[in-house]
Amino acid sequence: MKKRLLTVLGTVVAVAGLAVTAAPATAGASPTSNGSLHAGPSWNGGAWSGWNGNSGPASDLSLVHGIPNLPVDIYVVKNFFSYKELPDVNYKAATDLAMDFPGWVTPGVYLVDVVPAGGNPFNPLLITGFYLGAGQSKTVVAYVTADTSGDPGQPTLGVFTNDVSPTGGAARVTVRHLAVAPTVGVYADGAVAITPSFSNGQTATAVVPAGSYDVTVTAPNTPGTVYDDLGPIAVGANTNTLAFAIGTFPSTFKVVALVVPTAS
Repeated sequence: MKKRLLTVLGTVVAVAGLAVTAAPATAGASPTSNGSLHAGPSWNGGAWSGWNGNSGPASDLSLVHGIPNLPVDIYVVKNFFSYKELPDVNYKAATDLAMDFPGWVTPGVYLVDVVPAGGNPFNPLLITGFYLGAGQSKTVVAYVTADTSGDPGQPTLGVFTNDVSPTGGAARVTVRHLAVAPTVGVYADGAVAITPSFSNGQTATAVVPAGSYDVTVTAPNTPGTVYDDLGPIAVGANTNTLAFAIGTFPSTFKVVALVVPTAS
């Protein structure tokens, strides 16, 4: 395992373009975790991220596996020394690392390395690096790119920053189009556009009163042409519900969600 970790660390500068001085190193290595990602919650639920009990959310990091038919092992390295290994992760899995590993997610430099399940980390399928700041929330998603017509491209790792600014008692909804599907619209209650039109790789965000909404995926700018009805979605006050459209439409299309609190 030590050889695996050193291999992953050795790719940081070349692949992620991160300098060692970007963040202080931790005092020591964290033991390997043998935990696995759990299945993504439904629209009516979600995993809560860490909360610092004072002025706002703690730093938060979540993962989503959005590539069908590809079991993987995921390595998450923090500050070049501390790391977690998540073996045998399957399509539709989603997790908030702050929940699964309490106290581990803190500001610092992170590397996420993805290999086929049981594979050699010397040959990563996908790899990315980034800095997580104090109070920031980020989600790393493995997905397949697509053009506006829905023709597939290449698998990739996207790093998305989640808006945790105050909502004043309202609810924020963030929808990310990461499916092999054409340009679509997303509407609440058949009329309110979360976004009338967006394509693979794009994000749409809206702030709405807390409550329950019937959400549909439609033809772009055409709320009456429904591709998929996601049913009633409950969104809570002072939260950001993160919804990720993944897979290939319509065969393996799925929406998974995570919930993070916003600052008070």
